[in-house]
Amino acid sequence: MFISIGRRHKINPQALNNMHKLRARIFKQKKMWDIPLINDMEIDGYDALDPYYMIINRSAEQAYVCGCWRILPTTGPNMLAHTFPELLHGQPAPCCDSIWELSRFAIEMPHDNRFGFSQGTVQAIHAIVNFALGCGVKQFVTVTTVGVEKMLIRLGLDTSRFGPALQVGVERAVALRIELNDRTTAALERAIEAYIYRSQCLGDAADF
Repeated sequence: MFISIGRRHKINPQALNNMHKLRARIFKQKKMWDIPLINDMEIDGYDALDPYYMIINRSAEQAYVCGCWRILPTTGPNMLAHTFPELLHGQPAPCCDSIWELSRFAIEMPHDNRFGFSQGTVQAIHAIVNFALGCGVKQFVTVTTVGVEKMLIRLGLDTSRFGPALQVGVERAVALRIELNDRTTAALERAIEAYIYRSQCLGDAADF
């Protein structure tokens, strides 16, 4: 798995197209969200703001995009403040250089953990946290489902809600804060180490 993070204007156009097609497959076709498509691609107004994207490929040489994430500063337009303000429950929307919003996470990889995130998803979370910390970010905010919230808590990340979950389209949605602190980074390190250990055990078992 190869992960890269960069601003929209610096990403290869083919990779961008593949990313938007992945989002269409995941959000429109699989999750059945009520969102428009443009030439089989899911694109919204926030994509015009030159955001950072995480692009996940199966290898550095492979053009096929199997995962993506979008990063927006809370000092400008973002989904929590301008698309889902009801999830703030009357609280002011975050607006700070050290707080970023995560949105449009999608991944197409074998799911190897029926009770939590796949190894690829944990690696993606680990990578995006490390990238943000390197940029001086102290907190993520995100709109997600109650199911994903439970998995984040089970993973051990330091999360908190802005308020109760609400029905948004077909999803039960909630707005979360994710603190980028020692608790979160330690939880991710433990998860990565556990996956490495399990992979080594499976490899050793295959040798017999």
